[in-house]
Amino acid sequence: MTIDATEIKKRLFLVFRDDTKVQEYLRHYGPVIEAAFVNELNQEVALRSQHKEDKNEEGDDPIFAINVICPVCGQADIAGYELRAKSQAITQNKFLVPLYKGANGYRTVDYTLLSVTVCPRCLFASPDKKDFFRPATDKTNEVKSRLTSNLIISLQEKIGERKRLLGGISNFRAYFDRPRIDQAAMDSYQLAIARAKVETWHDIPYAHYKQGSHELRMAKIMKDRGKNNSEMLRTALGMFEESFRRSECPAEEVEIQVLYLIVALSVKLGEARKAKMYTSSFKSLFVNSKERAGKPVTENTAAPALITLWKDKIEFVRDSIDDKDYFKDE
Repeated sequence: MTIDATEIKKRLFLVFRDDTKVQEYLRHYGPVIEAAFVNELNQEVALRSQHKEDKNEEGDDPIFAINVICPVCGQADIAGYELRAKSQAITQNKFLVPLYKGANGYRTVDYTLLSVTVCPRCLFASPDKKDFFRPATDKTNEVKSRLTSNLIISLQEKIGERKRLLGGISNFRAYFDRPRIDQAAMDSYQLAIARAKVETWHDIPYAHYKQGSHELRMAKIMKDRGKNNSEMLRTALGMFEESFRRSECPAEEVEIQVLYLIVALSVKLGEARKAKMYTSSFKSLFVNSKERAGKPVTENTAAPALITLWKDKIEFVRDSIDDKDYFKDE
């Protein structure tokens, strides 16, 4: 039976009452009308309208996309959003979460909302493109994922659990597309946390640190929306404490930052005793963490200037415990 493209267009217009939607439908699904496809496109358009990046600000777009391939299910053409070099003046809030401000002719974009790349098929998620298969700089070869085969097998076993995290969402590609609504950004971090939990079973470095960092980014999004983020901050604190207990961060500076975050979060959450304990034990805890991990310990496990810098930061935060306004924006 011959398909009457003109008749299909007429029928689609009666459904959408919008020529743009009709054209988009035909590009996505071809000259066939299915209720499921109609609902999917309507859902996608609704999601886009909920959250629009501020393109009224003057300047070039600092975001570009690269296509990556999922190491878990093999899905290709996944959009991973990248930030152009020197396009943003990046500072940090008191919990070390990046803050963005347009620079060098680029407009401001909150990259926190876009940093996690999500596979629309199996919902594997990571803010690090090195976890995906991706094009090499010469564009003729492919850079392999750094994930181990055992980890990939475990992640494949958890596909159903990841999908249950998103409840009634069906069009995953549209949901995590740009512009990405706040809730989609939160869900992208939840999926990244689910992935990091699998890494803990394999004793992969930084697994608890990643979970705490993802919680802090969700906490910032919640704070920006005027919502209470205490639960996420408390969860992050627990993750950083576990990270420090396990001494799972091979890079000394990261481990010192973990200690700083434990103190800062303890102060924010009113746990003065814990903040003082970690502060007073700074040097011994740091050295002991290396001993527990079976690593060689020298008199200075990290550069003395680095230790002094973070020690000063930690003590300043501890001394701010009675300042009710110190963490009011976090």
